[in-house]
Amino acid sequence: MSENINLEVSTVHYTDFNNPATGQTTIQGIRGVSGSENVYISGSLLGQNNALQGLIYEGPLKGGGNDGKWYVVNFPSTPSAVVNNTSCYGPNNGPNGTVQIVGSYKTATSTDKAPSGNLGFYYEGPVDGSGTWVQVSPNGGNTNNVFVHSVMGGIAVGNYDVENDKNGHAFLYNTTTKECINFKLPDSLTNTLYGIWHNGDDSYTLAGGYSSLHLGKLSQAFLVDYNAKTRKISNLKTFSYKNETVLSIITHFEGITVSEDNGYNMPADWISANGEGGGASFVSVRRNSNGSFGEANWVDIEYPNSSATSANTVYRNNILGIYTTENDSGTKVVSSFVAKVSV
Repeated sequence: MSENINLEVSTVHYTDFNNPATGQTTIQGIRGVSGSENVYISGSLLGQNNALQGLIYEGPLKGGGNDGKWYVVNFPSTPSAVVNNTSCYGPNNGPNGTVQIVGSYKTATSTDKAPSGNLGFYYEGPVDGSGTWVQVSPNGGNTNNVFVHSVMGGIAVGNYDVENDKNGHAFLYNTTTKECINFKLPDSLTNTLYGIWHNGDDSYTLAGGYSSLHLGKLSQAFLVDYNAKTRKISNLKTFSYKNETVLSIITHFEGITVSEDNGYNMPADWISANGEGGGASFVSVRRNSNGSFGEANWVDIEYPNSSATSANTVYRNNILGIYTTENDSGTKVVSSFVAKVSV
């Protein structure tokens, strides 16, 4: 049993959800398939020799991952750039029954300034990965690492850093024009964009985390509305774990989905104010009558008997992520899960 900030008792039902193939499944994104009760789930599969491959699942959100079909998809190699690492983040419905995927990849041979760094990508086509792959290069290509986290309504969001500057930089990517637009909240020091929800027309809601001068060294979660036509933001609201007056060291929203009560659900990861503990939560936020965001309801997510739990993505009232256990020999084992929250 878990308890949220309004003292409403919620139950959380946990199930494993993994690719049945040998290797470690890491779930990183989910979206409902249009016109179906099925879902797309994106992630990665860590296999032998630490080879990381992209994963896409299409099927029902049940059966532990055995009731649908998994596809291994990788950014294509070229003679000058051999891809040895692909990780898929947010999936989305594309035109004419296609799927859109964003994420990151690495190359073993590259002429980039940071050949060991992550490069961003956008994919559109059949779910088997046989469609079109495009490198996403914000900041004019002057990047050390790029991660594209989520896509919806023709816009993807992500982050990058540059060499000798580990501050987080956020950006939006137009999937049609291929334009990257830098994103920075007012008075912010660092910015991360992990989630995007298309409300219709030019209206989007963005989720992530940021730090600023008034927050000091702390990094807090946020929701903000974005108009794609004017490129203006509105209704910015900051969130700390369980709405506590003493701010957590880190609170971060890992994604976003719309809820049935004129609001949004988010997965969150956090580190407590004293720095001695951290964890994951299911967070729900409603709109106020004036369009601003209300206070958050929090339900903690902790996979039974695990040493660590991470909330990576959300679908309806389901949180998906990974958890860690240790076997008798002390070896850590990582698995993916679904946590269904019932209030």
